[in-house]
Amino acid sequence: MQSLSKKNSELIFILLHIALGLVIYYIPFSSKLVSLLVVFLSIFLVLLSKNKVLAVLIACAYVATSDVFFRMTGGLFFYELHKYLLIVLVFIGFIFDQVRVKGQVYLMYVALLLLTIVFTAYDYTDEVRKMIAFNLAGPVSLGFVAFYFYKKKITMQQLSKVLFFALLPIISLVVYLFLYTPSIKDSVTGTASNFATSGGFGPNQVATILGVGMFILFSRLLFNKFRGIQSILELLLFGYISFRGLVTFSRGGIITAIVAIIFLIALTYLRGHRKFRSKVLMVIFWSIILGVSVWFYASNRTSGLIENRYANQNAVGVEKQDVSTGRKDLFLTEVEAFVESPIIGIGVGKNKGYRFDKTGKVAASHNEISRLLAEHGSLGIIALSILLLVPLLLRIENNRNIYFYSFFIMWLLTINHSAMRIAFPSFIYGLCLLDVTFPKKTSLKKQVA
Repeated sequence: MQSLSKKNSELIFILLHIALGLVIYYIPFSSKLVSLLVVFLSIFLVLLSKNKVLAVLIACAYVATSDVFFRMTGGLFFYELHKYLLIVLVFIGFIFDQVRVKGQVYLMYVALLLLTIVFTAYDYTDEVRKMIAFNLAGPVSLGFVAFYFYKKKITMQQLSKVLFFALLPIISLVVYLFLYTPSIKDSVTGTASNFATSGGFGPNQVATILGVGMFILFSRLLFNKFRGIQSILELLLFGYISFRGLVTFSRGGIITAIVAIIFLIALTYLRGHRKFRSKVLMVIFWSIILGVSVWFYASNRTSGLIENRYANQNAVGVEKQDVSTGRKDLFLTEVEAFVESPIIGIGVGKNKGYRFDKTGKVAASHNEISRLLAEHGSLGIIALSILLLVPLLLRIENNRNIYFYSFFIMWLLTINHSAMRIAFPSFIYGLCLLDVTFPKKTSLKKQVA
């Protein structure tokens, strides 16, 4: 009976989160209660667990992918709550974990970010405090997550469990989207990013987190054995999450997921045994069938407008001049700011004001790399070098993490189209730094099942 319960526990979690999406849609104030419950349960999980590393990973996974859902449904008590919660969770792990932390280089990265504040002149008001927090909460949380997870040992099975808990809030989110906009055809009138099909929230952030769901579900199809009803349900979720991601009309998160999936396929095929390679090819075949079906269904539901969107055309089929939908101009303004102040930058949070003075437009950065350059100057270059080089050097030293390139590319592409607006990039970057171990004398298929 105990083994049966353990076998079905994942299916129970999936069904509970389908129900959670229903409850929060029909009883909106419950979002705040559930959000508060997540805060307390995640902290208690870490405090009470004997395996602190795994507990911190699971808690951070859930927190990192649930912030978009709770933002969308008005559940957060303050906007950056989950970024601060990530810091709290890894700090608890650091205090109580018996394993020595080795990621001190990331404390230097955090110090570089904070040092810019010292060199910047501010009229300190509540608005300035919020401005600094908005720009630094994400990068600083990334630094502390990386500090704790660097070279932490975890098995492939444990990593699969962590990704499963990251998937759960995305299931609730897509159920909420279905209820919020059951008819896509009535909600799509153009090719711009669509708030109606994104639960009334930012399409870029929603598409990003749905892309994460696509990647996790694909990896489970690739690595897990067939589990009857649960596998069929996951396949259906994969198709529907892909569809809802497409109809947000925000391309960044979906393209990022596809690129990450391609990297995962390539690495598993190259490293897998002949029997496992056959499974990879079979999964690719059925994924293409599913992908084409989802694409044509999305095209039908959007009256062909989704095709225009991905062809960079407007509703009448005229090609748009800027494929980046304005992001190129934001990037160039930030490069200009760096050229003007290359040593210490223009100051944390001053990017928006600088852009308004130069262009008359009010817009926050969409690119964390150019924001680092503009606001932190040469300190930002050093910080960025740490972020890029440390994982790649670690990969040379230890190449066991089969997810590494997928995780790294998801982080890099996400911060290039969505900056650090959500908690997810901090978490996925931390996963790049794990020391993933495999049982000895087992095939790759058994290792990752």
